Amino acid sequence: MPQKGRSSNLELFRIIAMFAIVCHHFVVNSGLTAPDGPIFADPLSWRSLFLLIMGAWGKIGINCFVLITGYFMCKKEITAQKFIKLISQVYFYKIIIFVLLTFAGYQAVGAISLAQLVLPITSIAQNFVGCFLIFFLCIPFLNILIRNLTQKQHRNLLVLLIVPFTLLGSIPKFYVVFNYVTWFCVLYVISSYVRLYSRPIFKSAKIWGGG
Repeated sequence: MPQKGRSSNLELFRIIAMFAIVCHHFVVNSGLTAPDGPIFADPLSWRSLFLLIMGAWGKIGINCFVLITGYFMCKKEITAQKFIKLISQVYFYKIIIFVLLTFAGYQAVGAISLAQLVLPITSIAQNFVGCFLIFFLCIPFLNILIRNLTQKQHRNLLVLLIVPFTLLGSIPKFYVVFNYVTWFCVLYVISSYVRLYSRPIFKSAKIWGGG
């Protein structure tokens, strides 16, 4: 059986997006951006500017990562094996990080910390891992939806989602409240449209760059 070709450009893009997310968390969650942190102490220094630029792409990286996921998964099926593989990876890194932080003295062992270690989902507000797991389980239902839409219906759904979540949300004092799961589903609808209905604009080198 011939091997399925891999989209090396998108795989590289996925790695870059993940690196941007890691850099963002390093800058934001390390105390560097705290009011009394080194960045605000000297915001115009080359070190502060470098850290601000390096950590500025976290949300964009998350969006790109989910868009790539939707681009691939809209033509695939979610199986129990795939979900088990994903949850196993989550537990692998949770346990490794927990052990390292415990031995380094940054993590206290107690009922709450052990519960957070055991539970795969501890929050679906702004916790990326928990939200992504819920979103991943929604993919089969999203696929049923998009596969039964005509191209026109899919496009109209895009407009219906993009207008309130992006355009209206950009208006000052016009509050749009949603969490990662909601937004990931919106991104999935966008990326699946790009995958299912190829348009010249999606491949235009003049617009997107490249050869």
